[in-house]
Amino acid sequence: MPLPNILSGKTKRCKAKCKARLGEQCHNPAAYGMLVCRYHGARKPETIMRGANHPQHKKGLETLEAKAERSQRLCELRELEALAFAMGIASGHRWRGRKPTPMDL
Repeated sequence: MPLPNILSGKTKRCKAKCKARLGEQCHNPAAYGMLVCRYHGARKPETIMRGANHPQHKKGLETLEAKAERSQRLCELRELEALAFAMGIASGHRWRGRKPTPMDL
């Protein structure tokens, strides 16, 4: 059985827009139960990771006490680095980036 054709009017058309000069709508049929075709990101709902299962889920991973302790230790490490450069023990490049500030709870 052939795939349903958009011209027959029995299937929905993919809602994705082309980024080219005209911005036309995609010509592929939308996946079953989806708004877009498989080329534009249609996936089965059970394969989509949500919440704590998602690799980029960050809520609740670190307490305020842990953040304060980490910040305090980074400040101490930055001071030790400055002292080592002042005494001539260390050479080369210093740490890049913003300097950590101690957090008060």
